[in-house]
Amino acid sequence: MRQATRRSLSHGLALVFSVAGALSVADGYHGAGGGACSDCHTMHNSEGGVPMRYDSAAQPSARLLRHETAISLCIHCHDGSRTGAPDVIAPIEYTPDPAGGAFPATWSTASGTAHLLAGDPVTPPGGTQPMTVTCTSCHDPHAGPGFRNLKLDPGGTGASLPVIASQRMASNGTNAAQVYASGNPIYRSGMSAWCGACHTQFHGRSTDAEGTASPWLRHPQDTALSQARHVDYTYWLGPVENRMRVQSPTDDDIPSADDQVFCLSCHRAHGSTNRAALIFADGSTRGSTCAQCHDK
Repeated sequence: MRQATRRSLSHGLALVFSVAGALSVADGYHGAGGGACSDCHTMHNSEGGVPMRYDSAAQPSARLLRHETAISLCIHCHDGSRTGAPDVIAPIEYTPDPAGGAFPATWSTASGTAHLLAGDPVTPPGGTQPMTVTCTSCHDPHAGPGFRNLKLDPGGTGASLPVIASQRMASNGTNAAQVYASGNPIYRSGMSAWCGACHTQFHGRSTDAEGTASPWLRHPQDTALSQARHVDYTYWLGPVENRMRVQSPTDDDIPSADDQVFCLSCHRAHGSTNRAALIFADGSTRGSTCAQCHDK
């Protein structure tokens, strides 16, 4: 059973992109929008002899965290029990279509439908190195310049992979259903390369990734639908139901001529109820997603 709301958290985007091309930093909760060090850390692990850990355990945690691990600390707020904080654990009650999807309640057990948190090291599909994924593998707990607090170097290779995006509605701490719905973010660029930091062979024009020309080895990304000869672009411009997400590099209009397929067109970042975190546009079939571009 989910706990009663303890406090309201406001998570804004760390990076806002304007169509004119200017970047501006917007304070989110983990930046300077209301958060305090003591939300996540404790100096002495007790106050009046009472443990300061949220799970009431007496022993101190690494890095003076107020929960057993970084993951359990993140989930303490992001499990749906904190109004305004994005819920990442299924079931998600505030919107039927969360932008990031959701981890299963058994998030540390391999499911094949979501990123595995804190399990045994696993080589990512399309990757080369076994790794253990945690919340902080992808997100900076202290904010930073990345969209939705995404790290600029998720693969730890020294690369800088910014994800550029904007949002239709900003967070005010009470509107999670609107802010964290799939239709709110407008992705501009960078998401495919960011995912490719770990899923290396699933991104990039090379002989072992996407390929360099049609016929493609893997589904191409970051290519305008209007210029793809295998896309029924007239159908895409029509009244498509449950339209999949696309990158829109130059405008806020979807559908439009600059729409591009990218990783999040077909997959949920956290997870879904389908294999490989796939998105089924009609809720039940993979083909319904494919048919939005490849109508038959």
